[in-house]
Amino acid sequence: MQQVPYMKNFNIKVLAPENWALYKSVRLESLRDSPDSFGATYEQESALSDSDWQARLDLSARGLVAFPLVAEQGGRAVGLAWGVIHATEVETAHIYQMWVSPAARGKGIAKALLDEIKTWAIDKECDCLALDVTTSNEAAVCLYRSSGFMAMGPPVPLRRDSFLMMQPMEMALHSVAESTF
Repeated sequence: MQQVPYMKNFNIKVLAPENWALYKSVRLESLRDSPDSFGATYEQESALSDSDWQARLDLSARGLVAFPLVAEQGGRAVGLAWGVIHATEVETAHIYQMWVSPAARGKGIAKALLDEIKTWAIDKECDCLALDVTTSNEAAVCLYRSSGFMAMGPPVPLRRDSFLMMQPMEMALHSVAESTF
């Protein structure tokens, strides 16, 4: 696992296939803690086999361009985020599974995860970052807005038959001036 140290007493690591148990643990914790923030549910993902979890991090076998990150503090996983570039839309990097544990919120971890994915997306020559945020999650909406994301289109349901809504958001990675030269 590649490790990036931060001054605020946490590290961000890139998850490798051998880190599947750590990934499983933090992903399930995120779904338990924040069930209204994700399209997937704890019930769906807790039913996955260990080989399913291993396969998720085997990016080359899946033909997936992705950047799965975990934030650790004091030897414990406290944050998660994935950057993903879909083959059908290589100009956009998507952010999925963004979460920080309640005890670690407000310490710059979410911003650091966003910054790591932004840097990765720029290195991959993407033009923008995209994500969906549950509209009732005011802290996340504020974080994304203050980071440069803008609402794109109308909100959509979080899940089929859900009253919760997600707002698609995007951030341009290059200014118009940069793209004309």
